[in-house]
Amino acid sequence: MKITKFLQDPRVVLTIASIIFAFIIFYINVTYFSHIYQVFGMLNFIAIFLALGIPFYIKYSTTRKIREIEEMFPNFLRDVTANIGTGMTLPQAIRATKDNDYKSLSKYVKEISAKLDWGIDFEKVLNDFAEKSNSSIIKRSVKTIIETHRSGGKVSSVLDAISESQQMIERIRKERQASVYSQILNGYIIYFVFIGVMIALSRFLIPALGGAEATGEFGKIFKEMFRNLLIIQGIFSGLAIGKMAEGSVFAGFKHSLVLVTVAYTALLLF
Repeated sequence: MKITKFLQDPRVVLTIASIIFAFIIFYINVTYFSHIYQVFGMLNFIAIFLALGIPFYIKYSTTRKIREIEEMFPNFLRDVTANIGTGMTLPQAIRATKDNDYKSLSKYVKEISAKLDWGIDFEKVLNDFAEKSNSSIIKRSVKTIIETHRSGGKVSSVLDAISESQQMIERIRKERQASVYSQILNGYIIYFVFIGVMIALSRFLIPALGGAEATGEFGKIFKEMFRNLLIIQGIFSGLAIGKMAEGSVFAGFKHSLVLVTVAYTALLLF
């Protein structure tokens, strides 16, 4: 039952399909094109992109959506607090926000409002929302709201406190991104210098040291070695940049993709 539900997620199906397709390309490449340097390298790049790129992109898109929901959640809480201030109960205040624009959060707000209109238990509705959001921050906030509502406490004060704490978390996150901007720039510059060094070694130093052999099998071995070094360095440099800038290794994949693409293009041109 759990496996069937797991496979119903289109993201899971796409991830599995991309990995299988990548292995097929890799097998065909090794079997038929291993002796053709340009084709072998390009097909390997495509296989790696399919096996890692699509799953990482799906994960990054999910993470970005969660981040956007967390960013809009304080605005939602402020609107609910304002509605409570007019004399509404908490469920009424939430239903009154259903037409407001909260970007990715809007879908969940409309769903909450619809479920409340259908008469579904208020606590169950909020718990379902917290689970679907996949955000640990929102799960903690919803738990606090439910406990306050259950105990009869002043909900508006709790909502204000949660909203302020959420805003502070986002402010700290953005300040961290700004503070590491120079490190991100340095990471890109260092990698581009590394590309230049690899190209210089491949085009000038190795031929000068190897003589006529450098243009034959000997040269191909070094070209493959430099290509592999650039790919490995690009992938891990990008992941490190993402971790520093956004606090997530998955967020670094877009940097990895840019670095590896630039390196591969430079190798093909030079």
